[in-house]
Amino acid sequence: MSRVRTWRDLLHALGRTLAATSAIIVTLLAVTLSSASPRDPGRVAAVFPPWWKPARAASAATSAGDIAGAGAVPFVLILRGDPATLSSRLRAAGALVLLDPDTAGVCAKTVLEPRP
Repeated sequence: MSRVRTWRDLLHALGRTLAATSAIIVTLLAVTLSSASPRDPGRVAAVFPPWWKPARAASAATSAGDIAGAGAVPFVLILRGDPATLSSRLRAAGALVLLDPDTAGVCAKTVLEPRP
């Protein structure tokens, strides 16, 4: 009987630990993404779903703006376009996250356009 209680206690402790860890990760992700929002709405790094093929991500990106560079991974693309509509067009095309290309770090390290 004490063995069942011990396993039950262990599972409850594991569940609490998992919930706390998840809350910390979600909070850190939210803070990171909010501080990395694009400074120039006419030039953004768009993160498309990682399970998309590179051709699908490129096609979706070109439907929203001009590809100005590629990220370190095939689902991150740097785009230029109309500042008034670029963000909304990228989200409609399937972009999950929009970041500032200069602060995206390793996600957007391969830049094809000249820097100002």
